[in-house]
Amino acid sequence: MSRPISFPAAAGAAYACVVAQAAHPITPENGAVFCPFRLITGIPCPGCGMGHALVFAFRGDFAGSWRSHPLGIPLLVLWTAWLGWGLVNWMRGREFSDGFFPVLRRPAASWAALVVVLAVYAVRVVGGA
Repeated sequence: MSRPISFPAAAGAAYACVVAQAAHPITPENGAVFCPFRLITGIPCPGCGMGHALVFAFRGDFAGSWRSHPLGIPLLVLWTAWLGWGLVNWMRGREFSDGFFPVLRRPAASWAALVVVLAVYAVRVVGGA
C-alpha cells in the first residue's frame, strides 16, 4: 500500500512549481484561464489571479503582483515563512508546523482570513478587476 503524500510535501512541490514558472520566459498575462468558476460563469473567483500574483512577486514585479491579486504578496510571505519554519522543524525532528504562528490555528483567524478574502473579492468584482 502506498503512503499518502503529506500536505507540507504537496505545498513544497507547489511552491517549486511557482518558482519554476517565475524563471520561465512566458509572461503570466498571456496564459490560459484554468479556473473552472471563471470558465463557467465568466466572472473571476476569489482566488483568480493568485497564481499570476505569486509569479510576478517572484520576478520582483510587485506592482504586477498587486494588479493580479492584492493578497498575492502576503500569501507568498506567509507561505515562504511556513515552508522555511517547517524545514527547520523537519531538520530538528519536530512536526512540520509545530510552533508556527499558533494564533493562525484558531478559528477566529480562519474567519478573519475569510472576511479579508471576500472583501478583496467584492472590491475586485465591483471595480471590474
